[in-house]
Amino acid sequence: MMPLHLFYDFSAPARGDALVTKRDAQGGELYDMFETLREKLARGVLFSYRVSVMPQRCSGILEGDDPDFLSRLDPVMSGFGFTQPVTTGRICRLYERPDAVMLCNGAPRAGVGNRVAFTLGGGNAETLRRILGVVSTESSLNVLVRKWQPELP
Repeated sequence: MMPLHLFYDFSAPARGDALVTKRDAQGGELYDMFETLREKLARGVLFSYRVSVMPQRCSGILEGDDPDFLSRLDPVMSGFGFTQPVTTGRICRLYERPDAVMLCNGAPRAGVGNRVAFTLGGGNAETLRRILGVVSTESSLNVLVRKWQPELP
């Protein structure tokens, strides 16, 4: 295993913080990770202590039709009982409630259009399907699930 080094890009400030990038310990290309260190740390904590211990998880892609498409997700998730533990920017959202957690993030400056990756964890597949169904119908975002853990029968 090779360690990764994190760097702050002070030439790309965001909300009182700075862009976080990483690269291999032996050099190489810089890869943008998060708009702020706050987002990176909060996502890491939620993934490690909430999502990864959930009995059922899924991951995939959310797509919208404008650059600020994730803002349409906020009222939908709030109405479904989720809170946002940390204020985030245009390409990151973190949502949690007692029985489920959803993490959405894209790479800053990546040029991938109006898409972000998501990870969703919960007690069972039915709960996750219900959440994704509401996200798809009420926010008009496209939801593409790429992986279920454990795999569904």
